[in-house]
Amino acid sequence: MSLKKYLTVNLLTYCLIFFAPLLALPLKFNPQQVIMFSAATYVIGASIMIYLSPRLTELPVIERGKNTPLKHVIKIGLIGIILAFFSQTIAGMIEQLFIGATPESENTENIMQMIKMSPIFILTVSIAGPIMEEFIFRRAITGVLSNYITPLLAACFSSFLFAIAHADGHILVYFAMGMALYYLYQLTGNIWTSIITHCCMNTLVIVIQLALI
Repeated sequence: MSLKKYLTVNLLTYCLIFFAPLLALPLKFNPQQVIMFSAATYVIGASIMIYLSPRLTELPVIERGKNTPLKHVIKIGLIGIILAFFSQTIAGMIEQLFIGATPESENTENIMQMIKMSPIFILTVSIAGPIMEEFIFRRAITGVLSNYITPLLAACFSSFLFAIAHADGHILVYFAMGMALYYLYQLTGNIWTSIITHCCMNTLVIVIQLALI
């Protein structure tokens, strides 16, 4: 499968899953059922992307010539949690200092409300969501763009899209996170590096938020 076809299929999958809750409206589900339906579709979406991953024959530029051992992929992915948190913290401080942004995240607050209504939504936030985002933003979009511009510029563009997709207002915070995840990905040339970091970081945030309730 070529990179362009890979991007097209993954992007279509991502959009279908993202807007899947709208399909539940005619079914007259209650809010809890809608959340469960959404969680199920995200798991399906992540499974589809995992299935498609090894079928990509035209590897992205930053994956070519790299064959990092699995234990190093896991180790860097776990260590990367520190980098991801640090990048978000610095970006958040810059936002507060220069544009007076509040540290609260509307996206996180909405997620926590959905988890309270249906704990199964944790699967979406901690596992399925991050997997889909890494495959689409870090691997597919950055991979295709890297054939036309430098990988760094491609990463900047995909990280900006990543920030916009979260619709949270904290553009710089999510952009910084996107760039940190890209850095980890290019270190090993294995997308599972950034997936591990992203999943673990989201899980830690959820655990901390639940502990504060």
